[in-house]
Amino acid sequence: MFDDKGPGIGFLKTTRARHAEEAIGLTEGLVTVLRLTQADIKPAEDALTVAKGFFDAHQYAKAVQAAKRAESIAIALDERFTGYQKSLQDLQVQIESMKKLGLDTDALEKVAGVAEEKVVAGIWESGAFVPNYMEGRGLLDKATKEGRAFQEKAQVASNQIFVAELAIESVANLRVGGGEPGSEAFAHGAVSSLETALHDATKELALGNAAGAATIARDLEEKARSLKAQFGTATTGLKEIDGKLADLRSEGVLTVSVELQAKMARDLLDRGLIEPAAAMATRLHVETKSLGDQYRKATTTLSDAEILYSRLQREGFHSYEADAALRDARRCLREGSYARSIQHLERALQAFARRTNARASLAKAIEETRTRVKLLAGGGLSFMPDIQEVLGRAEREFHQGNYAGSSEDLRIATVLLDGVTRAPGKK
Repeated sequence: MFDDKGPGIGFLKTTRARHAEEAIGLTEGLVTVLRLTQADIKPAEDALTVAKGFFDAHQYAKAVQAAKRAESIAIALDERFTGYQKSLQDLQVQIESMKKLGLDTDALEKVAGVAEEKVVAGIWESGAFVPNYMEGRGLLDKATKEGRAFQEKAQVASNQIFVAELAIESVANLRVGGGEPGSEAFAHGAVSSLETALHDATKELALGNAAGAATIARDLEEKARSLKAQFGTATTGLKEIDGKLADLRSEGVLTVSVELQAKMARDLLDRGLIEPAAAMATRLHVETKSLGDQYRKATTTLSDAEILYSRLQREGFHSYEADAALRDARRCLREGSYARSIQHLERALQAFARRTNARASLAKAIEETRTRVKLLAGGGLSFMPDIQEVLGRAEREFHQGNYAGSSEDLRIATVLLDGVTRAPGKK
C-alpha cells in the first residue's frame, strides 16, 4: 500500500511519509491485536481507514493525526471494554452468590440486558460514534453494589431467622410437669403462631424485603425468650403455690377455690398456653398469701371479739346486732369466706365501740353531776337528798351494767339539779 509514492518526493516529504507510514503501521498492528478480543473496535478501524486515505492522498500530516486518533480510540475502547467486562463479570458473580442463598435475582439479570443495550446504542465522542461502554459499566456497577448491599442485609435477616428458629424450637422442647420434653399438644399451643410468623419472615426475605424479615425474626426471638421466661415463672410459681396450700391446709384453711384455679393454670400450661398460665400463676401466688393472711386475721379477730363480748355481757351489755355479726362471721369462717367473715367482725366491733363510747360518756356525765352535787351539798337545798338518792341509784345501775336505767336516773338527777340551781332562794 506504500509503494506508490512518486519519484519527485523531496527529502522532507519522504520523512513525513515515513512517519505517517510508521504511525499507520503501529495503529494497524494494535487494531489487529484488538480484533482478537470481543471489543467493538469498528470506530478505530474506521479512523484507520481515514488515515490510510490521507496517506494515499499524500496528506501525511493529516494521515499521522488520523492514525494517532485511531490509536487513541482503539486504546480507549479496549480499556472501556475491559472495564465493562469486569463489571459484567462482577455482576454475574454477585448473581450466582445470591442464587445460592435462594434470593431473587431477576432484577439484576435484567440489568445486564439493559447495559448491553446501552453499549450497542453507542455515543458520539470527538466526532466518532463509539460503543457506550462507560454508561453500560455504570449500570452494571450500580446493580452489583445494590445486589451486594441487599445480600448483606439478607444474610443478616437469614441469620436472624435461624436464631429465631432455634429460640422457637427451645420453647417447643420445654419439659412440662416432669414429662417428656416437646409434647405435641404443648408444642402446638406454644409455638404454632410463632412458626406461622417465622414462615412470614422467610416469605418476606424471598420477596426481597430483608429489613422486614429481620424485624419479624427479631420480634419472634424476643417473643420466644419471653415465653421461655414466663414458662419458668409459671412452673416455679405453681410449685410454690402447692407448698403454701399444703401449709394452709395444715392450719385448717379451706383452699379448694385456689386449688381449682391452680389446676386450671396447669392445664393451660400443658396445652402450651404459656402467657395466660403465667399470668394466672402470678395472680394465684398473691391470692394464696392473701388467703392465709385473711384466715389468720379472721380467726384472731373472732377470738378477740368473743373475749370482748363476753366481758361486755358480764357488764350487762347485750346487742342483737353484735350477736348477728358474730354468728355471720363464724358461718363465713366455716365456709372459707374469710374476707366476708372479717367484714362481719368489723360490724360487731363497731357495735362494741358504740357501746364502749356510750359507757364512757355515761361515766363522764355521772362524774360531772357528782361534782356539782358536792359543790351544792352545803347550801341547805331542800331537794338535795332526793338528788343524791337518784344519783346514787344511777351509779349503782351503771356498775351493774344497766346503762339504760343509769342514764334515765342520771337525767332525772340532772333535771332536779338544774331546777334548784335556777331557783336558789326556794327551800
